[in-house]
Amino acid sequence: MNVSRGTKIKLFDVLIIGGGHAGVEAAVMASRIGARTGILTFSSQDIGVMSCNPAMGGLGKGHLIREIDAMGGVMGLASDKSGIQFRMLNKTRGEAVQGPRAQIDRNKYQINIRKILSKEKIDLIYDEALNIETTGPKGSEVIKGVQTKNHGKIICKSLIITTGTFLSGKIFQGSQTWQAGRIGSNASLKLADYFKEKKFKTYKLKTGTPPRILGNSIDYSKCIVQEGDEVPTPFSFLTKRIQTEQKVCHITHTNSQTHKIIKKDLKYSPLYDGSIKSKGPRYCPSIEDKVKRFADKESHQIFLEPETENGKIVYPNGISTSLPKSAQESFIKSILGLEKAEISQFGYAVEYDCVDSHELYENYESKRIKGLFLAGQINGTTGYEEAAAQGLLAGINAARHIQNKAGVIIDRSKAYLGVLTSDISRGGLVEPYRMFTSRAEYRLLLRADNADERLTDLAVELGTAEKKRIRDWHIKKETIKKAEEKLKDLKASPQTYSNFGLKINHDGKKRSAYEILGYKDCDWKLILSVWPKLRKLNLNKKIKKQIKVNSFYQRYLGKQLAELEELKKQKGLLLNHDVDFSQCSGLSNETIELLNKHRPKNIGDASRLPGMTPAAASILLRFVRK
Repeated sequence: MNVSRGTKIKLFDVLIIGGGHAGVEAAVMASRIGARTGILTFSSQDIGVMSCNPAMGGLGKGHLIREIDAMGGVMGLASDKSGIQFRMLNKTRGEAVQGPRAQIDRNKYQINIRKILSKEKIDLIYDEALNIETTGPKGSEVIKGVQTKNHGKIICKSLIITTGTFLSGKIFQGSQTWQAGRIGSNASLKLADYFKEKKFKTYKLKTGTPPRILGNSIDYSKCIVQEGDEVPTPFSFLTKRIQTEQKVCHITHTNSQTHKIIKKDLKYSPLYDGSIKSKGPRYCPSIEDKVKRFADKESHQIFLEPETENGKIVYPNGISTSLPKSAQESFIKSILGLEKAEISQFGYAVEYDCVDSHELYENYESKRIKGLFLAGQINGTTGYEEAAAQGLLAGINAARHIQNKAGVIIDRSKAYLGVLTSDISRGGLVEPYRMFTSRAEYRLLLRADNADERLTDLAVELGTAEKKRIRDWHIKKETIKKAEEKLKDLKASPQTYSNFGLKINHDGKKRSAYEILGYKDCDWKLILSVWPKLRKLNLNKKIKKQIKVNSFYQRYLGKQLAELEELKKQKGLLLNHDVDFSQCSGLSNETIELLNKHRPKNIGDASRLPGMTPAAASILLRFVRK
């Protein structure tokens, strides 16, 4: 990693504007594929910064991190080295909907990202991009380079823009407004002008952040303790065990007094005085929205999340706000445990420009300018994980573009990376897109636990996997393959399994050890009792668990694939004009609103709506057929 300060013209194969999560993954991928790569960003503080919540993963998001890692990305590794509390969400449910999540020490995360980048051949340039230069006639323009404020012209063959909330970013805090991408940082105004000049279809979105509180001013004795998992589950397949000291988090709640204060000051909120007209993340609303929209609720949950291992600053997840400072201070002190809270940084909303993702091909390249790629929040998504996933794919494709190689487009049946790409490339997003397991119609196959089985061979083929990952994966792959082959070869009657204590249907049908292992009441102890010679496989706990999970879901995949095939055949199925979409269990609120707005005539029309996912169409088909 080299840091540039001179003004000499620089030449890159791939240049990335922005050093956040999308920019970092893009740079690492492009560099590993063999492209001379640079990151252009305002300052060193932009590299790997967690600009909002100090957490990684969750449902859907955790799946993305595992997939990013399986492809050779760095988010999982940096999170494992920086995590201060790990929890597997939905632990009591099946692996298909479990999601790894961790509280992160944001300072350590930045340090660890920089350490990872220092081992890669990536140049860092701290400057502002003023303009994008192209060559060729209008309609057939090709990327030529970037004009910067202090470094002059930077020439590149591929350009990836990952501006996050910086593109024409504007902060709102009560009646105060100013141009910024986040607190204390400049907005990217010149680039915003470029997209308008080139007639890109752009629109605005909004996000927000809560006030930060000094940890020593919180009375934790009044709060609920939230423990992490006793044995932390890492994000990365390369991490053997979590070595950082684990911390507790806490939970408190708003109350009627809190809501009374917020309602009184709603008229000063830019969300309600007309200042902000764009939409924010549906599933992460501001506290003003919660109090206004859910007036019948007496309280809302707040997670008190330490931003670093020392707990000096706490992030109160659940009370994002753009109210004036005085209102923030007042409602915070009405909350149990926060009566004496001292605010280190007040909350705010930020509105920023996005480019309609319909402007992109599925390889993240612009349809208007050859060699220009976009990744992250500029495409209308929200969240660190969604941004990193796009950055990873854009980096791969930007490097392959200059090598005259075909773009890499992962099918939605193969990964959440494919689901994300497929969903946003439809365009028409009107609110920030967030990944959920419900968006994946193949979610029984796309589990967090088997991301390496699905994607690491592709990473090896592309050249994005590290040497250690390749070595570890080949050993694991061969071990699983041999074990599953042996299990499938060994068959016995129901009577045999019954003799060893398994409840099974006595239909006379012989079943393999592999099939039986997937039964809920079966475990390795029973299998080894039936076939003691399998002990010679000498499998570790992780491999045993993986094989059992694979077997369990194998039983259901056929049914799921048959349902999806049926969806293709039934696209002409008519919908009643008075169908009540809100009664369709499993559809998200955003999908119900979409269907009510457009009232499609049939399943085919419904599936083609912008923002309508194949997963939602499949759920709708089952509902209609009932």
